[in-house]
Amino acid sequence: MMIVNDQNQRLRRLVILALVCAVLQLILAPVLVIGAGHPNFCLVFAIVASFPGGGVAPLWAAFLAGLFFDLTATSPVGLMALLLVLASFALNPQDRDRLVEEPARCLRDSAFAVLAVELIYQLMLLVIFPGPSIADVLFLRWLPSSLWDWMCLVPFVVVLSRPTTDVLTLGGGKKNLTGKRYKL
Repeated sequence: MMIVNDQNQRLRRLVILALVCAVLQLILAPVLVIGAGHPNFCLVFAIVASFPGGGVAPLWAAFLAGLFFDLTATSPVGLMALLLVLASFALNPQDRDRLVEEPARCLRDSAFAVLAVELIYQLMLLVIFPGPSIADVLFLRWLPSSLWDWMCLVPFVVVLSRPTTDVLTLGGGKKNLTGKRYKL
């Protein structure tokens, strides 16, 4: 069996995911509303990009996603970028692809990350732009936004957790019913 390592496959996947999330953030996020909460597809992208792990690429992806969010929203520039980098760093400090290995654990960890990022973001907005009460921030913005984010994250995790075919077998191998190759 020969293993082919495609260095650019991960980068292509990340760029396509970034473009999809950017389009969804610009077109769909302003339309989807529960209370005063909207989905944050930049947060979804940063979380999904952090699970394959390894190097600084997930951190840069999270920073750029946060910067994109800050520039397209009415929020202080850099706030979401900082929060997404911290979340990305906390989600996968190892150099392994958790998305393929443990998708259920990724969903659980991402739920905690979504709750934390949205809570800190909403509280910081309350400090910077005083006006609404803490109850409005918690029940009309934080909880609905967190629910939206997690609901939008689930399809990405389900689709991206399927293993890709990076193994090239040169003769002698057949597929079994699960799709894995075995030698004769």
